[in-house]
Amino acid sequence: MRLKEGKELAKALRNVSDLIPIPFLSAFVNVGIRVLEACQEASAIEENVKDLQERIYNLVLVVVNSTIHEKTCPELCERIETLHCVLADILADLTKIKNRRKILLAFFRDLNKERVDKCVGRLNEALEKFQLASQLRTELRVEDVLVKLNSALLPQLDRIEAAMDKFSQPHNSPYPREEMPLPHRIFCGREYLVNEITSLLATESTSRVCITGVGGMGKPSVGLAVVESAIKKNIFLEKHVFWLRITAESYDTLGPLVAELDASKQRRLLLLDNFETPWLSGEDQTKVFQILVRLAKLPHIALLVTMTSGFTPQDIEWQHRPLAPLDPPAARDAFKRKYRDAAGGHELIADGPELDDLLASIGYIPLAITLIAASGGCLGISPDDLLRDWREEGTGMMSGNQTRSMDDTIRLSMERGVVRSNPEALELLAILSLLPAGTTGNNLDWWAPKLAASRRHGAVKTLRTAALIELQGNGRFATSRVFVRPTIQSYMAHQDRISTDVRNQVHDACYNFVLRHKSIPDDHKFKADLEALASEEINIQGLLMEIPVNALRPNAVDALIAFSLYQSWTKPSTVVASHALEVARAILDDPHVSDGKAAARRVAEAHHALGKSLLGLDQYEDACTHFEEAIARFKALPGGADLHSAGEASMDLLDTWMYIGTKSSSELESLAQEAQARLSYDETDKYHVARGLLAFGGFLRWSNCLNEALDPLSRAKTMFDDLRCPASTAECLYHMARSCAFYGGYAKALPIIKGAVEKADESGQVGLITKTLRVSAGYLILLRSYAEASAILTRFLSLSQTMGSPLAIAQGLELSAYYSGAIMDLPGARVAYQGAQMQFAKIKSTWLGSDGVDRCLDNLRMLESVTEMDEIIFSELMTPVPWDQRRDSRKSGNASTRSASATAIHTPDATREKRM
Repeated sequence: MRLKEGKELAKALRNVSDLIPIPFLSAFVNVGIRVLEACQEASAIEENVKDLQERIYNLVLVVVNSTIHEKTCPELCERIETLHCVLADILADLTKIKNRRKILLAFFRDLNKERVDKCVGRLNEALEKFQLASQLRTELRVEDVLVKLNSALLPQLDRIEAAMDKFSQPHNSPYPREEMPLPHRIFCGREYLVNEITSLLATESTSRVCITGVGGMGKPSVGLAVVESAIKKNIFLEKHVFWLRITAESYDTLGPLVAELDASKQRRLLLLDNFETPWLSGEDQTKVFQILVRLAKLPHIALLVTMTSGFTPQDIEWQHRPLAPLDPPAARDAFKRKYRDAAGGHELIADGPELDDLLASIGYIPLAITLIAASGGCLGISPDDLLRDWREEGTGMMSGNQTRSMDDTIRLSMERGVVRSNPEALELLAILSLLPAGTTGNNLDWWAPKLAASRRHGAVKTLRTAALIELQGNGRFATSRVFVRPTIQSYMAHQDRISTDVRNQVHDACYNFVLRHKSIPDDHKFKADLEALASEEINIQGLLMEIPVNALRPNAVDALIAFSLYQSWTKPSTVVASHALEVARAILDDPHVSDGKAAARRVAEAHHALGKSLLGLDQYEDACTHFEEAIARFKALPGGADLHSAGEASMDLLDTWMYIGTKSSSELESLAQEAQARLSYDETDKYHVARGLLAFGGFLRWSNCLNEALDPLSRAKTMFDDLRCPASTAECLYHMARSCAFYGGYAKALPIIKGAVEKADESGQVGLITKTLRVSAGYLILLRSYAEASAILTRFLSLSQTMGSPLAIAQGLELSAYYSGAIMDLPGARVAYQGAQMQFAKIKSTWLGSDGVDRCLDNLRMLESVTEMDEIIFSELMTPVPWDQRRDSRKSGNASTRSASATAIHTPDATREKRM
């Protein structure tokens, strides 16, 4: 018997069956192999199966031997197909035998023997019709047949390889076809994507995969990793994977390649790497596209295409996988591995926040990470040093070998034929390179006003095709974000690719954009202006910080001041505000400035704007200095004082002194009266008259003159309602609610403070929204409306984090701790009090901060001694400001009233909390 030889024949034929040059014979051999394997597995009635196996072994051997070198005719094809059907039926019977449970085989032995006998009978009948009896009696050795088989197939394999060679390089190329490079040894953050693409290639219906992305994103690395994975998982044999370079010139050689690939049905994988070269730079894109289409029509050929582009070639059902930057953890891992490799095994020591800053600045782009880490490792320098070099040299510091320079990668993308043929595209690329956060499709009207909409859309498409820009969004161009990666921005900046005219155009567009959206919280368009400025905030801040002290362009300093005020209302920062003051002072000191009054006004406005940001950051003493300076300068303007502006600065100074808490009531009352007088000097200006009433009414409420406070506050609210001023109306309601709640009237105060929240939301002023939400949440807790309080607390905490004020965050956490105590959540209360205490400690130099630290520590000490929260323990908690806490509690925390539900009796010098 030839069981061993049958195994050898099956193994040998399986390796080459799909390469047999006669398609129907290949199918016949495949089913024959499967029957031989089934015979070996169906061992329940071994002798009978062995006889069947012997006959099929001889049949396959003789059929292959008799046809491999001969011309085939229709009659031979028909007879082989008949045998194919008989073998398929036999395979089905053997499968039924194999699938029976072992315990039942003994009971079905006779049935199985009968089934095998019938298989032999059907086979004999088919052989007689095939008229091969004489050949079957001839003894053949498997080695002899395989020699003949290989002699027939090797030329075809050689032809495929030759076709690949010829197809993969241009005519008259002096260089041989490159071997497929090895995958990178350092490969991080792409494992999931590699596994996903490998799975796609394993299935014929999804085996057209295109990986796109900007230069340096690691597309070849992913492609090679996919190939390695597919080979390891036995999806493709290594010899059936090809790495091709397609060019337009190689179109003429495509015919033989397609013919050879089509003749062989063995699955193959073609990796078309850097496909953008022929696709975007070739003279005849149509021919290149036809190459892809013809290859895609071969169902057994899997295509993996990588290209520096934002689009896939059309008319093919691609599985498109755009390649994104690495996520921060993977980027850190890749950097540290490459650094260690370049440093001869020495680890990177400084891998804290400075490394995160470096990786963020280069956009987490794999090639940039690899090159900059290699540079750092070779020189043994820190991420801080590398970041400084990056800012000074840009992509020029990222050089590897000739093919891995970041500059060369970007330059090749910019020199694609599709880009060079569109001058508007290069202009738009320069404009976008000056916008670090990109912009929306709608806002391109601002940044590129000289490009008509139709030409602008064409330029966007060209740059996307070349992967020099990217879009992020919901698919609608108007609201999607158009942006350039940091490496391309750096290349454009350091390679003098941005003209002076373009720079001036972008700066002018920035100033005009800011001034177009300049408004105050009581303007009806304030909320929309905030949203517009927020959409371009990073770009605006970057461009404004480039404004030189000298050689100013029109509107530059006005834009600086306007943007400083915007930030004071959203997320306070002193960076732009300080620069605005520096530039304004330089203009005032310039002897060549003709309009001295305008220059002096700008200095006063810059002081006021900087003071508002300092106040928002709880830097009270510094804020007072700038408010006082602003008041003095507004009063001393050449040609006459601006009392309204001086009055607004006085209101902010009054607030700041109330936060500090060191001035007496009489001193603050004098300042409040001055603020009201300045704001109300023109009785016909209803808005500023109402602002004066609000200033004085707020002071009266702070000093606990509650009955006196309600009159000016109510009058101011009526005027603001008539003028439709949501922000100031919200401030009036805030103080009125606080007055009503002072003696425990929380139920009466709640609808008033809810009205304040509604008006604050209508305005959009973040700081105003946070302080009304905080008080609203507090009243809801005291009224035991815990579900509603929880929702408001969540929103308040989020907004206070956005504002960045330590006091706001501390007050939010303390309120959360008190809420946790109210719902008997002991662990939650402990954690929140700890967080609040840490935030209060940041402003411990103020009485608000020191009182907050003392309250939180006092409450924590009490909670540490208990194992379970109850109503008695909750009633002993010191309540957050502003409830029931006297001003002198900062001297002795235990002097504070401890019951949240108790009626508070306050002196005129009661607590001064931040007017949030």
